Amino acid sequence: MNIRVTVFLVLIACPDTARTLCYDPCRYNAAAEYATRSHPILCSFAQFFISPLFTSAATNREMNAVDSEHSKNLQSDHWRSFQLYKSLASENHPFHKFGSGNLKTLKEDPESKGVDTREALLDFHGKYYSSNVMRLCVLGTQPVEELRDMVEGLFNDVKDKGIDPPAFPGTPYPPSSLGRRLSVVPVREKRELELTFPLREVQTLYRKKPLKYISHLLGHEGVGSVLAFLRERGWANELSAGESRGCNDWSAFSVSIELTDDGLAEVDNVASVVFAYLNMLRAEGPQRWIHDEESTVADTHFRFLSKREPMDYVCSLAGAMQLYPSAHSVSGPYKMWEYDPAVITECLEYMRPDNVIMGVSAKMYEGKTSLKEEWYGVEYNAEDVAPALLKKWEDVTVDDPNLKIEDKAKLSFPEKNDMIATDFDLRSHPPSFPLDEPRLLDDISTLRLWYKPDNIFSMPKINVMAVLKSSLAYDSPENAVLALLYVDILREHTTSFSYLATMAGLHCSFVNARKGLELHVSGYNHKCDKLVQRIVDAMLELPAKLDDEVFARIKDKTMKQYQNFMVGAVPYQHAFYGADLILEEGKWSVPDKMGALDGLSAQDVREWSGRFLRRFKLEMLIHGNASPAEAKRIADTVLDGLKPSAPFQAHFTQLRAVQLQERHTYIHSFDEYNPSDPNSCLENIYQIGRVSLRDNAKLAFLNHLLQEPAFNELRTQEQLGYIVHCSIKTSGDDVKGLLILIMSDSYHPSYL
Repeated sequence: MNIRVTVFLVLIACPDTARTLCYDPCRYNAAAEYATRSHPILCSFAQFFISPLFTSAATNREMNAVDSEHSKNLQSDHWRSFQLYKSLASENHPFHKFGSGNLKTLKEDPESKGVDTREALLDFHGKYYSSNVMRLCVLGTQPVEELRDMVEGLFNDVKDKGIDPPAFPGTPYPPSSLGRRLSVVPVREKRELELTFPLREVQTLYRKKPLKYISHLLGHEGVGSVLAFLRERGWANELSAGESRGCNDWSAFSVSIELTDDGLAEVDNVASVVFAYLNMLRAEGPQRWIHDEESTVADTHFRFLSKREPMDYVCSLAGAMQLYPSAHSVSGPYKMWEYDPAVITECLEYMRPDNVIMGVSAKMYEGKTSLKEEWYGVEYNAEDVAPALLKKWEDVTVDDPNLKIEDKAKLSFPEKNDMIATDFDLRSHPPSFPLDEPRLLDDISTLRLWYKPDNIFSMPKINVMAVLKSSLAYDSPENAVLALLYVDILREHTTSFSYLATMAGLHCSFVNARKGLELHVSGYNHKCDKLVQRIVDAMLELPAKLDDEVFARIKDKTMKQYQNFMVGAVPYQHAFYGADLILEEGKWSVPDKMGALDGLSAQDVREWSGRFLRRFKLEMLIHGNASPAEAKRIADTVLDGLKPSAPFQAHFTQLRAVQLQERHTYIHSFDEYNPSDPNSCLENIYQIGRVSLRDNAKLAFLNHLLQEPAFNELRTQEQLGYIVHCSIKTSGDDVKGLLILIMSDSYHPSYL
């Protein structure tokens, strides 16, 4: 046997599962402590790699499950786009193949050729499942020596066939498929530009991480960034950039931009902005200070990694063992050891106009396309980018007169990050402080402050969870929409400093909730007070700085989000939504919100923010590396800055739920909002009511006991649908219920 083994001492308790990526299938197994001590489940897991059964019944069930999963994804723009880009690759490269499979490819086509799928599976297993290309990661509570002996005893019979992993040298995209423009019809109401650059493999460059340097700059959201410029022009709402494919023979880097209507009309100029920035990066050359900032943050992140869920951790480690030497299996994905300007320059050379696939997705192409992808039916056109436009992109610079906005910073490198933490000292706290509950530090008419020091993990991190409580956040469809618009505008207004904080490991978010506006700050505690102060300042200055152009862009984005929920969400999301509408009092429908949104103006947001901030109660929990005095200072920063009056008690209404009669069954049926989606959904809710803490724990345990048998019976055995879900349902503030859901592409809800 020649399996590389890593042993970690962690207690795990999760079901078996597996996943398959483009190149690396991964199976992972977890068992409770009693099972690892007698190791029957680990023994069964080992047998999959030694002598799998692949029974005919199990093979057929899994083919049906794969087909059901494929049907679930037919209306997913993510899967449709992924397969479209695969279909454009060379037929001689494996990336060209169908990415997931269905009954046609797994059963019907093989049968027509006289191929037995089960025998093909056994042949594949016999050829490729070899210990010399496997990596095994086991987590348990036993001593390392005991775990190692257990693993070696159980996995010793896995054969070492001395095979080499399959290799397919080179990019899957020949020159004829590059410098091309795709015009794609999406399912959802979306307008998106994606620039994809195939390039060399970068797995061997993990110590240098050149694409992380490039994605940091192209994906930046602060002053001088591509996104900041596009937002000023009114051309884009969001942008992301980074490695989109990572394989052992090639990789790809993509820039994805969520366009506005104006941006869609100017899509060639939007691409010009990206190429101007790339040309600047090449002309100026790699900057050591930018790499050093990234390296410092990466080192800090790795040093203070938070614990992960064991199942997620073991799977990621097994994958990392395939990519990195043993010494770097844990640190490889995080740390940046070397600064190498030559490899950064090399990767930038791939990001040129003649090496791009330009994809533009928009509903405007509906009825104007001539091509259709085989497996998902994606309608699209493909054509060469005009030579004159390629030349323009090749020559464009950040000093181009067309890329300047009066009184605004031009495209440039980001400013130095003043939010990087350097103080990691741990605060002292009373040794008698309880491990599992916070204490109330303050309770006045405008503030209730809870405090819980980190006396478990001892990390230099903090969590600030605040709710600005007011009925104005949701007491009508109009106010619910205004609250959403406000947090979206505030999120964008704070980007110039919040993005720097995020890059330094200090995150903030704003959420409109039914009881008010939520503010969350989490990360290293060193600069937390500075970030909270900047957020308060931004809230105060937002009404004066909000202009009509920004409001119009955010309003349009919000309307598209509502439309996309109605036609783009999967049926089980619609089932959750439908149940909430009939069970919860004062739950506003999406059509009601769309109607309210239509008549709103920027002035409405200004007036609403003034009314809201004038009168609210701050409820705050501060947890982590902070003293009680520091916790109070953070709360005072919000109260002293915003200066709210105490709200009226009548503003704090309870979120109520409809009480269902005992021994009665109620049926609420409605058509799926997207008629093209082949899936149906059944959601059963067994309402229990308000329960004590003890009974709530019993309900949670019952749900835990039901999950595996429900999945096994309804999905694995009866094959009713790909998605089978059990969970605890909370309606209103505290009305509990048990929820069981099935989504199926094969059966009507009446059958389910």
